[in-house]
Amino acid sequence: MPSETPPNGETTSGDGAPARADGSARWQRVGNYVSFAALCALAAIQFLGTNPRPWGLAAGWAAATAVAVGPIAWLARDRLSPDRYEMLTYVAFGAAILAISVGLGVALAFEIPFRPYGPGFLAGTALGIAVVAVAERTVVPDRMRGAGV
Repeated sequence: MPSETPPNGETTSGDGAPARADGSARWQRVGNYVSFAALCALAAIQFLGTNPRPWGLAAGWAAATAVAVGPIAWLARDRLSPDRYEMLTYVAFGAAILAISVGLGVALAFEIPFRPYGPGFLAGTALGIAVVAVAERTVVPDRMRGAGV
């Protein structure tokens, strides 16, 4: 019956159970959350192991990441189809990995002391992304989520 269609657009099989694609999407979400938790744990371990702790650098990177990533993520999610958004996410992660590799190579080539900056950058970036994710789910009004702003 059309009235029994789930509100999030998922289809159900004849017996009322969700389609199999929903199970793989759920596991993919779990994998994303576990990966992000591992990144946050690594950032925390590196940050707490650094002496002196770069609190200012971490706070600066957190604010810069939240300000830069937040509006871009909200607009991209609003204006792009889910398939295209997923592809763009993979491209962004690939570009970030490439940029980090090149930055590390430049730091090693020119003997830039990056030890105190790495944990602050990593902790700040992880915190900024977490702030964006929480703000999107709690602060951004429903009319601005997926409404084609």
